Amino acid sequence: MGYKKSEFNYIQQRNDYFLVYNTLYNSLIRLSQEEYSAYCRLDFSDGSTANEFISNGLWVDSEIDEKAKYLACAEAYTIYVPRPLSVTITTTLKCNARCSYCYEKGVIQADIKEGSEKKILEFIKRHNTTNEVHLIWFGGEPLLNSDFMDSLSRLLKDQNIEYSSYIITNGSLLDARIIKDKFELWNIKDMQVTLDGTMEVYNKIKNYKNPEEGDFYSILNNIRLATEAGVFVNIRLNIGKKNKDSILELLKELDSIFFRYENVVFYPAFITGEKDPLTEEEKVAFVKEMLLTLRNIKKLSASTKFYSLPRMHACMNGDPRSFSIDVNGNVYSCEHYVGQDKYRIGDLDTDLFANDLRGKDVTFRDECKSCVFLPKCFGGCEANRAEGDSPCMIEKYLIKAYLQIL
Repeated sequence: MGYKKSEFNYIQQRNDYFLVYNTLYNSLIRLSQEEYSAYCRLDFSDGSTANEFISNGLWVDSEIDEKAKYLACAEAYTIYVPRPLSVTITTTLKCNARCSYCYEKGVIQADIKEGSEKKILEFIKRHNTTNEVHLIWFGGEPLLNSDFMDSLSRLLKDQNIEYSSYIITNGSLLDARIIKDKFELWNIKDMQVTLDGTMEVYNKIKNYKNPEEGDFYSILNNIRLATEAGVFVNIRLNIGKKNKDSILELLKELDSIFFRYENVVFYPAFITGEKDPLTEEEKVAFVKEMLLTLRNIKKLSASTKFYSLPRMHACMNGDPRSFSIDVNGNVYSCEHYVGQDKYRIGDLDTDLFANDLRGKDVTFRDECKSCVFLPKCFGGCEANRAEGDSPCMIEKYLIKAYLQIL
């Protein structure tokens, strides 16, 4: 049988050895100069070394079209594998912060329409094949309409529909009572809170309408309270050229506070829509600095990105089991599209339209087809690409940076 090198081998050279990481099979191999030469030549003279290359996926059957088989698996998974329904609900477009980079600028601030909870319940019933639904509370700031969250959660309980939820919040409106009482009703398992830098930078970027409401250290305390209640917290670190130095200082502060909390991780995210964005090389260099700042690099989700299963779709935008509902009852494939009529794939009154073709006949742009990181991002964020921003997922930068310091 003939063999060829896998198209998903990512290679970094060192002075006297090579690191080879396969993004499809999650193999990470260190090769000497001699072993690397044998790898490049497809040399079978050393049978045990050749078998290592094959068993770790660095060499594959020359007749196999790896990308075609991977995409066939992804299509089969997306269409046929049972999994919970995921529904992102914009409870309100109102927000008590005024972030400079918010992509909802100019959107009319309003709460979700009265009575929408019953329509959402019926939508869930129609599309729920596993009697399990995962809710994502979104905004604006979703806690500005917590009454709606109460109402829908009680409806689901009354109907014996199993549900769990994830909340995307700035954390300013949380307190011990909400975490103790409301999180149980909403069945919050995970939470995302965005921080943009140390206190001074954070306050400037968030620009809260009521500064006391967005007290920086109160928000850190709210994160602590949530973690101690068993909630898994993703602290999203929004990074741009202007605040990146402050992010490193913030990371040191967060590391000292949350070092021993296993259910807190830090998620780096590069800000989109900037006139002068960071280059690919600058992103990798910055993530490397972040990794070197932390005592435990697992806090930056490095290990989960390395050893995660290959993506079956880029995000909810490519997943036919995921939907996003806006305040007017319109249904979208992605939370980034909320409020933009041209992207609607349905509404709560008439259900889905015929234009929801997710999971079928997936195509990629040329730069993604030839990218070694395709299994880690599946083409990346289409909403970012449409806005002229880089679609690449954070995995690309984490893996490159981690291998540089390994």
